[in-house]
Amino acid sequence: MELVNYQDALAYIYGFSDYERSGKYTRDRGENLPRIAALLEALGNPHQDYTNTLIAGTKGKGSTAAIIESVLRAAAVRTGLYTQPDLHTFRERMRVNGRLISEDEVASLIPTIQQAVEAVRARQEFGPFITYEIGTALAFLYFSRQQVQHAVVEVGLGGRLDATNITHPLVSVITSISYDHMAVLGDTLEKIATEKAGIIKPDGLVVTSAQAPEALLAIARIAALRQARLIRAGHAEVDPAQAEVESGALPPLHYRYRLQERRGEHQIFTVWTPEHVYSDLELALAGEHQLENATAALATLEQLRQKGIVWDEAALREGLRSVHWPGRIQVVGQHPTIVVDAAHNTDSLQKLLQAIHTSFEPRRLVMVLGTLRDKDQSGMVRALADVDTVVLTAVQNPRATPVAELEALFQEYAPRVKLFRAEPSSAAIDLAVRQAGTDALVCVTGSVYLTGEALRWAAAHGDKRSKGEIEGIDHP
Repeated sequence: MELVNYQDALAYIYGFSDYERSGKYTRDRGENLPRIAALLEALGNPHQDYTNTLIAGTKGKGSTAAIIESVLRAAAVRTGLYTQPDLHTFRERMRVNGRLISEDEVASLIPTIQQAVEAVRARQEFGPFITYEIGTALAFLYFSRQQVQHAVVEVGLGGRLDATNITHPLVSVITSISYDHMAVLGDTLEKIATEKAGIIKPDGLVVTSAQAPEALLAIARIAALRQARLIRAGHAEVDPAQAEVESGALPPLHYRYRLQERRGEHQIFTVWTPEHVYSDLELALAGEHQLENATAALATLEQLRQKGIVWDEAALREGLRSVHWPGRIQVVGQHPTIVVDAAHNTDSLQKLLQAIHTSFEPRRLVMVLGTLRDKDQSGMVRALADVDTVVLTAVQNPRATPVAELEALFQEYAPRVKLFRAEPSSAAIDLAVRQAGTDALVCVTGSVYLTGEALRWAAAHGDKRSKGEIEGIDHP
């Protein structure tokens, strides 16, 4: 087939219907998995050439995936990591041994993908492919070509109908469940959790760090129907589902964590497992919610080891100590302190505020906020009701919430907050820094897309860490 370059490859990939950019999602329930199965079959079923872990959840799934991959890589396992969305470049979505797929590698694989797509289209059995399915097939093919041993795969949306659910994971993982994508996944935690529990396989293993009893009961119900073993991870001292445990509806926590101390952006913690106590573990991610993710990762790793994926305690400690997941309570500036975080729903925003106050103890807080229209914006605004100052902006995405709509929500739900508005986001961050002076903390949050824009702002303003992490820019 005719050779393509990287820009041609991107044009092809984004030429399909793209939920991330349009917000439009077609729930052709009977087609999603058969369609991706047909495409992968035309490619030779590359996803069957290595084992994998599959991770769903509302929040924390990317961080949990990054932690698992970091530990396995420290143990000399040849890893694949598939995540989404990306911050700066499409290539961030697929990595082998921590390295992004290169532009040339993307371009070289596209003719093979095109040929397979046309073969499936010729059968006239299914509706059109979407960008996400093409990207998923590309990742699975890339991992096969790179002779990956184990891939850590993040679900894109939901779980039951997601393209990644075509895999047969050694372990399924479900992280924290909260309200998000309700128009697609349902308007209760039970409905949302049921969709995500669709990744549980018959006679399989599922690790969950979900805490809400309503969500846990839905996960437990699916696990029981499929005769899968359910393993829970959570805080050592508090189990929100203790009443359900005592009634016999849920198992007790199998893996429990406790924070020991904070050291800057790192955290020292202990995890109790069914057979061991790991003390003085050091995690290179801030915020106590990341300890929940790390504990779920450790629970998953122990199950993987029982299935032949070898690692030892030295690899565990190294992987936790060195893991990096950009845009999660990431400090990108000093005087004033500037923090960037990808919180994008009410629950994650509440946890972010808690982490900021415990980790940084700011005298004042100036937020830069930009959201997407399909989020629980009123809930997010309520979460910011006690913040001193908020600078409203709009992200460079067709799904962005107009600033005027955010402003109206603040007037209704958080009228005491001092509001400013500025576009684009770079101007909003500049304004927030001026408002902060030297005694306030600036936090940029509300969307993964705003996180990417903020990190590019930081790189342009001299933050060496942000600059070093950006390996290409495909976005506006």
